[in-house]
Amino acid sequence: MPLPVSLPEGYRGVAAPRAWGFAADAASAWLGEVLGAGETLHAWAARQPARTPLTGRGRAWAVGAPAERHGLVGRWVVRHYQRGGLMAHPLRDRYLAIGTPRPVRELGASLEVSRRGIPTPPVVAGAVYPSGIFYRADLVTEEIAGGRDLAEILFEAGSVVLGAAEALAAAGALVRRLDDTGVFHPDLNAKNVVLQPTSGGVRACLVDLDRCRAGAPATAGPGRAMLARLVRSLRKHGARSGRPLAPASWDALHEGFGARGVAT
Repeated sequence: MPLPVSLPEGYRGVAAPRAWGFAADAASAWLGEVLGAGETLHAWAARQPARTPLTGRGRAWAVGAPAERHGLVGRWVVRHYQRGGLMAHPLRDRYLAIGTPRPVRELGASLEVSRRGIPTPPVVAGAVYPSGIFYRADLVTEEIAGGRDLAEILFEAGSVVLGAAEALAAAGALVRRLDDTGVFHPDLNAKNVVLQPTSGGVRACLVDLDRCRAGAPATAGPGRAMLARLVRSLRKHGARSGRPLAPASWDALHEGFGARGVAT
């Protein structure tokens, strides 16, 4: 089957009888093998012996890259796209086959967001599984080594990766950088801000970019909207875990954003 989209430099398309996809040049042979066998990327990841389940919207596995057969090293995150919001129940993991498919959209967003200086894990591969007027899809990204999402750091018992104030200050600063560079993430929440301790402090990364939009830097509006969305997410996680954030933690978030006084 012909590939229905054009791809950026450094990525190759792969077509199979019941699926099509793309991969970074080095991973294209692996993708062809998986899709050619009639397997989905998520199913491939689910049978890897060293897999680790990840929580969040959609089903995801962290797995080792296939070094033995294809010489690929490091670790990957393999995510199956899952609907959210009002469409989560009736459609679950199905998307209308109209416009640019989610994996291709996320690849473009990832490259543009990275070009603007926002840390985000590189896309390794994506696959689309057509079914009538719908499709299902998977995406593979590099794993953020040592990274933990904001919800895990703040609300899971025993998490000592970072202190709450340091984590929230970094998250607030990330939202400010998004606003300053014209990147709008309409679903910013505590699961798609991933923090990675480094020798120089903490690196805040953005994940799940399929709905991201990159435009001109805004003087007001999108940054505060993203911050408010993140605040709502943090409040929900705090209520579910029975560990609501202290006032000092909220202060750290807003100080990181540079917008003290935003309601929590």
